[in-house]
Amino acid sequence: MNAPARVAAAAVVTVIATALTLATSAASAWADSPASEAWPAAPERSFLDNALLFGGGTVGLFVIVALFGLLTARNNYVPPAPSTDLERAPGSDAVHH
Repeated sequence: MNAPARVAAAAVVTVIATALTLATSAASAWADSPASEAWPAAPERSFLDNALLFGGGTVGLFVIVALFGLLTARNNYVPPAPSTDLERAPGSDAVHH
């Protein structure tokens, strides 16, 4: 099997896998309504209901993460400004024999 055939095979497998993934994930969205007429129709959702359903989780997660960050933040230690005085290092005195 040469290189162009391998690339083509990888592309075909990727397209098929993507199509199967989309088809199986879309199947759960079809379950929003009943499959037969024996079930009563569900009430329609308003814009606010849809906004809370699809955006509420994201906004709530953002708020939780932001609160966690604010509550666990600490002030960094800032050392005092260095002084201009000269200090002798310990042990730098002249040695007396």
